[in-house]
Amino acid sequence: MNKQQIINIKGNRPVYYKSISEPDYQVDVPSRKISGYLASWGNIDLDRDILVKGCCSKSLQEHGVGSKSAQKIILLYMHDMDQPMGRFTRLEEDEKGLYYEAECDALERIDEVLYQMSTGTINQHSIGFRYLWDKMEYDDTLDAYVCKEIRLFEGSVVTIGANENTPFTGFKAAELADQQSDLLQEFEYSIKKFDEKTQYKLRQIYAKQIALSETLTDVDQKELLRQQPKAADWLKIANELKHFQL
Repeated sequence: MNKQQIINIKGNRPVYYKSISEPDYQVDVPSRKISGYLASWGNIDLDRDILVKGCCSKSLQEHGVGSKSAQKIILLYMHDMDQPMGRFTRLEEDEKGLYYEAECDALERIDEVLYQMSTGTINQHSIGFRYLWDKMEYDDTLDAYVCKEIRLFEGSVVTIGANENTPFTGFKAAELADQQSDLLQEFEYSIKKFDEKTQYKLRQIYAKQIALSETLTDVDQKELLRQQPKAADWLKIANELKHFQL
């Protein structure tokens, strides 16, 4: 399966989310330190993706804890750029997955999150990332997409795994896929003037809009079509107006 076929099947959004339920994460409420895994390698997830070790290495090198980047990979609550939780003190790939250690800020809202993590009420992690289509391969035997590299933006503590990544069954027409791809390129070019935080927010909004459009079934589309106002028959209206005297 080539690059364009993968894009057509998986969609074409500027940002995706992928969640992991990891029961062995650690929370030390007094010290405000947490640790665990943001992603795991080798398993086929609900989106038929397989993340492999090394897929985050470039992002970690360029935007990780030890990088010189001013736009480092950030720790968030619920993928919300307005709700940073603290800073990663360690973020690395090991044999199991993407391991992290972090120190959380002394804020009341974060105290609530830490407490709920300690009780297990909040027990999931998720990453915000972009597919790099030329770094993906389709495995016929596994019927899955092997992700050899992704562009990692952030790691989040989440209540329920974000669902903007609902599997997409494919476009009905290749022309639509091409148009969406062109639109995404135009979108990415247009947001380059903004800072990294604003770019990510715009990508989230755009991704949600696409996700919403993908949830429309054929029945929904027909209903929307039925509800659309019909074009006015101006000739008929003009003829009817002739019967009225001004």
